[in-house]
Amino acid sequence: MTPYELSKLIHMELSPIAPRLSAAINRALVDIGEGSVLVGLGPGTNENDNVSFQESETIHATDADADSALAKIRAMMWKLEENSSWKVIIDMKTKRPGEPLDLLYTLVRIKEGL
Repeated sequence: MTPYELSKLIHMELSPIAPRLSAAINRALVDIGEGSVLVGLGPGTNENDNVSFQESETIHATDADADSALAKIRAMMWKLEENSSWKVIIDMKTKRPGEPLDLLYTLVRIKEGL
């Protein structure tokens, strides 16, 4: 699966529930990519350079919908990890019933493994 196909699939699945995560993954796959084999490019652009950035998001949903959203997000993260060198670390603020779901995403490209 190409980065563009993967980005499109993830966008279709995640943009209705987590639009900021969808946009961050699009940036990772399309704008930053897997890196180049060329030498002498700027920091983070070589294929062996480690790259990371963060994005945060608040999801307003009922408790059942929040669980469903997290399950869909995790399923798409597995698809991302299977088809690219990008990984997403999801930190969640402790959720109390009736409160929105606050998430912090850290997107990481590490060629040696996480």
